[in-house]
Amino acid sequence: MVQVLVVEDDATLVHAITRNLAARGYTERCVETVAGALAALDQDPPRLVLLDIDLPDGSGWEVARQVRDTGGRTAIVTMSALRPNARLCAECHVVGVLEKPFPMESLLRLVAEHAGPALPLKEERHA
Repeated sequence: MVQVLVVEDDATLVHAITRNLAARGYTERCVETVAGALAALDQDPPRLVLLDIDLPDGSGWEVARQVRDTGGRTAIVTMSALRPNARLCAECHVVGVLEKPFPMESLLRLVAEHAGPALPLKEERHA
C-alpha cells in the first residue's frame, strides 16, 4: 500500500484528509508536531508527506530539510495559510503547495500525482 504521512495539528483538517485518503486506498499516518514527523520518517519513510509549515513545536521546514537530506524517494506537499516561501520550496524539493483553505480535490490530485495510485481496495465477497 502507498503510505502518506500527514503532518498537521488541526484535527478537523486531519480528519478530512485521512477520510479521503483511506477512501482511495492510501495508508496514512498522522502526527501533529515536528518531533513526531521526524520520528515517523526515521521509522518508515512514506512515499509522500503532506506537511503543515506552522506546527506547535517548530517549523515544518525542519521536516522538509530532513526529507531532502535523506535523499530518499519521499515527496513533499506543503500546506500553509501563509504564502509559500519559493526559495525554501526549491531548496527542499517541494513538489506541491496548497494554501489553506484548499479544495480537497487539489490535495487528492497532488497525492495521486506524486505518491502514485493506491492499491485497489479489496471487494468484499459474500458467500
